[in-house]
Amino acid sequence: MLIEVKRYLLTKCRQKSPNLLYITIIPLVCLLALEIFSYGNFFNVYTWIRQYPKQFFLNYILMFGIINVFYIFPRSVYLMISSIQVGLFSILGSISREKFIAKGSPLIPSDFSLAKEAIEISARFKDVYIWLSLIALGIVVLIVLILKFTPHENYKWRQKTAVFLIAAAMVTFFYTKFGSIEETFSLELINLSQRMNYDENGMMLGFFLNAEYLKVQVPSEYQESTIQQIVDTTKKTYSTDPNFKPNIIFVMSEAFWDPTLLKNVSFNKDPIPFFHSLQKSQTSGTMLSPVYGGGTANTEFEALTGFSTQFLPSGSIPYAQYVNKPVEALPTILQRQGYATSAIHTYDNWFYNRNNVYKELGFDKFVSKEFFNNPEYKGQYIRDTELSQKVLDEVKETKQPDFIYAVSMQNHGPYSDVESPQNTVYCTDSNLSVASKAMLDNYSNSVADVDQSIKQLIDGLKQIDQPTVVIFYGDHLPMLGDDYSVYKEAGFIKGDNSYQDYLNLHSVPFVTWNNFSTTKQNLRLSANYMGTYALQLAQKSGSPMTDFLSNLMQSGSDVVTNPEYSTQEKLTPTEANQYQQLQYDLLFGKEYTYQIEANQKPPTNSGYIQGDGTVTIANAVVSNGVLEIYGENFVENDKVYIDGKLTNSTFDDSNKVSVSLPGSSSSNTRSLKIQIKLSDSMNKVISQSNVYQLPRD
Repeated sequence: MLIEVKRYLLTKCRQKSPNLLYITIIPLVCLLALEIFSYGNFFNVYTWIRQYPKQFFLNYILMFGIINVFYIFPRSVYLMISSIQVGLFSILGSISREKFIAKGSPLIPSDFSLAKEAIEISARFKDVYIWLSLIALGIVVLIVLILKFTPHENYKWRQKTAVFLIAAAMVTFFYTKFGSIEETFSLELINLSQRMNYDENGMMLGFFLNAEYLKVQVPSEYQESTIQQIVDTTKKTYSTDPNFKPNIIFVMSEAFWDPTLLKNVSFNKDPIPFFHSLQKSQTSGTMLSPVYGGGTANTEFEALTGFSTQFLPSGSIPYAQYVNKPVEALPTILQRQGYATSAIHTYDNWFYNRNNVYKELGFDKFVSKEFFNNPEYKGQYIRDTELSQKVLDEVKETKQPDFIYAVSMQNHGPYSDVESPQNTVYCTDSNLSVASKAMLDNYSNSVADVDQSIKQLIDGLKQIDQPTVVIFYGDHLPMLGDDYSVYKEAGFIKGDNSYQDYLNLHSVPFVTWNNFSTTKQNLRLSANYMGTYALQLAQKSGSPMTDFLSNLMQSGSDVVTNPEYSTQEKLTPTEANQYQQLQYDLLFGKEYTYQIEANQKPPTNSGYIQGDGTVTIANAVVSNGVLEIYGENFVENDKVYIDGKLTNSTFDDSNKVSVSLPGSSSSNTRSLKIQIKLSDSMNKVISQSNVYQLPRD
């Protein structure tokens, strides 16, 4: 009797265990294949699993659902489909890795809407084609083996239906209730860097988190005739002078704000005296930022493009999700009119995907933190005086008129709630708590140092004596305490979600300076109008979008606010609908605008570089065992590679780098292949020279 029971149980186990293994192991194999090909090696995947087990578990659950919806089919068919899926996920991982190598950003959902993206990536594959061929061959071999050796299966429809329903429910729940999953498991889309997003969430979850923002609503009545009517009826409302080409300089200062706007707080001295002096003599005003306390890239996006983030899904970062094709913006507009266009930022080039976005916006070059030589720091960030000096250097060096978009970092939070003994600016009369007072004092001293950098910039421009306009503003208010504690204690906001509170928390002061006009205005604009205002002041032609915005400005509809408060401003529903139609057409739609205005379509920006200029090795000589390399645009962070191997080098100046050669190389008995490369903190090469071959003696 016992023997018969044992045989029965063994028979049942043999029948069931293969099925159990299939439905649990195959999703794991698919997930590992995706991540290994995406990361490039198994060790990084293992590290990810250990550091983020929660995210790994959710990725596995999602993959379980995707794979096992096909379990309803007979075993051989299920295994063949699974084999194909393993191959497809491996290929997706490979494509994502190649895109990261090529552009510093992994594959995201919006890439699938661009044929150009696929072509660019495929052009970079090189030997990866071999891997893809091997994957395809492996799938074919596996399918053949499955067909030949898969044991016969007694089709058990109850078991298969149950697994199918569970898998389908998992996929459906992820698709329809992903917001609940995000909240329950505290998932976060890391918009600062898609690489960081995928490193934490894994490729599948990272992809899903991005996919939420693809659901951009198509405006009602979006069609060619609607766009035609908008373009035909919105010509620019200001005069232009093609012979007048002043330098146009934007300075977007990190968290710059005026602490004296807190009416219930007094200071021992003015924290920003130079800024206040400009307000008295130059055009200035208030800019409504789309963000509070963070989201810098959205303010920048609005100012450069004229688009409004209020027409996009809440929480989206266009730099991370949408700007993946040439988009007409200030750099493109001014480049057509003979301007040199430069972006300068004192932080990592990959932050908010700027390294890729600036190319699509039409900048000639992007000078990021990596290209600053021995910069002075204030705290953990490069001091703003370094940014001002870099802007001045750029104006001096270029022969063309300049458009420069400079973004600072020094004043970035958080701001300590412990008083710094070095503070020279402090509150003298307030009802703030000790922690809030310390936080405000620390912020005020930081912004006081930023004020010196503004003075340095303006004083330097006066010495250069070229027609120039500067537009200086903060990207958003500083985050002073949890739940707006400093603002509440100072009576700046009531905390009642009123429109006045919204305005107080989103309004940053801005100031301009120019040396060619005596007109002084007091303006109130939202960030998306800043570019149009700059074009008007400089008397430069714009684009269909900036022409449309100039019409809105003329009618007084110069503030676009959160849709919740839209009735509080002058922008009418008709104007808002036209604005949204035009923006959708240019950013997501069929680009009817460029069929009407063909000369306005932004070209592919093939000349874009990162750094002050193209790194070039012109000559190299060996003297007393030292290799001296001469050329142009060398920077302190450059690395020298000889015959493909990294060597220790010394930065002398922008035209010379030296390398101490080992004895075998210093004899000059053979030729040397020399190249200079610069890598960022993500280990991506962002600048490299020509390969210079040192000839034999």
